[in-house]
Amino acid sequence: MGIFGKIKRKANRMGRKIDQYHEAITFAEAGQQEHAEKVFQTTPAEERAGKLLVVGRESTFSKEVIDYALEMAQRLSYEIVALNTAPLTCETFKLFSSSQKKLCQDFQALSEQNVQPFKKAAEKLGLPFTHVVRFNEKDAALQEICKEFKDIEFVISDSEEDQPADRAQQGERARQGVYVYSMV
Repeated sequence: MGIFGKIKRKANRMGRKIDQYHEAITFAEAGQQEHAEKVFQTTPAEERAGKLLVVGRESTFSKEVIDYALEMAQRLSYEIVALNTAPLTCETFKLFSSSQKKLCQDFQALSEQNVQPFKKAAEKLGLPFTHVVRFNEKDAALQEICKEFKDIEFVISDSEEDQPADRAQQGERARQGVYVYSMV
């Protein structure tokens, strides 16, 4: 869905919300408080919040990415989808197929363990949180997730690792960058 489709959807949602307020006010003025409250309890399925995809660096999420994602999701009322990826495909293990299953299980367990602080912080803020692990390259996993989960509007990820030697030669300090991409 392009940017104009998203704008149109949000404008339609706002129009429906205004109609709900008018309906609730009408029932409240008529003395039917219970019905006025029920007007806001039913929300159409299409009004679900957008999703924020947070891509970790292999099995971990940096503190900077977690903090930024939580703040953004809370501000925009987004659901968080946390993604861990590892390129553990069949091509990687042609000679060692017996170790692939064990390695994948270990990566899954490590990812589940490492995502817990992120998940607990999201739950504490009342944000819906989903954790997903994929065993392929980051770009392929991102495409899979965008197809599987609808309404992903932004992607947040750690910066790719810079070469420390290059930064030192340029007189810079080591720093952690956070990238945010719009899925338009």
